[in-house]
Amino acid sequence: MVLTPARLVRLCSCSVLALLSVPAGAQELDRATPLLEAPKEYQARPIQIGPVSAFVGGDVRLEYDSNIYALPSDKIDDMRATLAPRVNLALESDRFELAAEGSAVIRRYFDNKTENSEAGKAELAGVYRFSETDSINAAIEWQRLVEQRGEPESQTDPATSPRRYDRLRGELAYNHIGSRITIGLKGTALRNNALARIDEERDFDQYSGQARIGYRVSGIMSAFGEGFIVVRDFDLPFDTSGIDRDSRTYGARVGLAFEPGGLLSGEAAVGVFRFKPDDPAQDSRTGLSVSAALVYAPTPRLAITLDGFRGDVATVRTGARSRTDTRLRLGVQSEVRHNLRLQGSLLYRRSNFVGTGQHERTLAGIVELEYLLSRHIALALMARIADRSSTRPADEFDRAIFGAEIRFQF
Repeated sequence: MVLTPARLVRLCSCSVLALLSVPAGAQELDRATPLLEAPKEYQARPIQIGPVSAFVGGDVRLEYDSNIYALPSDKIDDMRATLAPRVNLALESDRFELAAEGSAVIRRYFDNKTENSEAGKAELAGVYRFSETDSINAAIEWQRLVEQRGEPESQTDPATSPRRYDRLRGELAYNHIGSRITIGLKGTALRNNALARIDEERDFDQYSGQARIGYRVSGIMSAFGEGFIVVRDFDLPFDTSGIDRDSRTYGARVGLAFEPGGLLSGEAAVGVFRFKPDDPAQDSRTGLSVSAALVYAPTPRLAITLDGFRGDVATVRTGARSRTDTRLRLGVQSEVRHNLRLQGSLLYRRSNFVGTGQHERTLAGIVELEYLLSRHIALALMARIADRSSTRPADEFDRAIFGAEIRFQF
């Protein structure tokens, strides 16, 4: 069992986290991306459609949630069933790679029907290599997101269904990987659109840019420096509290990157950011910028992960000039037996609402046990607990979620 390089690349693109500067979504309490490759007899074989490789799968999950509305008191529990189908298509040649992905998450609650939801995602991504050292990457993605109870600034009224968003993202990047020098340029555009008219103040466009230059220190380690800028343009000139939320955030970081192949893979960087609001009544400020996504693999059957982020994110909290999030996730993935896999994570999150004196701190834990029945079917048991403290008592909660899942892949 070995680490999958393609998954490592996706996991370790920590600069993407720092550039998007949007609040984390529902995936924060989900299982981590599997890093340990299954034994060959349990790996799904692609369906060949001419030159295209297709992977089809899905999950069927039954869960108990002790506090579905993330309330501080008078908690309401419920059972829910989740269906999550997905399809992945891949086309490869010597110079060109094209991948398409489609997925959906359909949730149905046993008693509280207002929490029923349908989310989805469609993505098309490609890479064109001009030479062994130079390539262009492009991607476009659409998501239908359903706000999760317990996220900062999320809906807390049980009489109102969770907010729904359409999010469209496009990305274009150039990479040069030489024997010593690496250069990267990336631009991203994002549109966030809340579907309910009452949530119009949450609609915004975001444009991001990043430039990086690195120097290979050794065979698999490089040192790099990068600069970035994020521009946010909200649809409304002022939110309900009378603040113009348009802003620019720029900064720089230095860090180290480790290529797959050694005990340590991924990258980590630290620097500063400068937040400049367009509203003349609001003050600019400077803060610490951190992004990290590291994998330590002491044996082929064990992977320890560390993901971190600190920076400015979008906010519409009444009275808040801006918001700074700090997120840390420490995880472990292990092959207990030939077809038995275990993963667990500890999460820390802190949201500071600048200008209000308000802050929230969330601690969470996730554990999952997966049993591979065959190359097409796996069974899993999972448990998730979370506890949030806040300077606003109405935002505090604790919850526990337990579930069982059947996973299919073809």
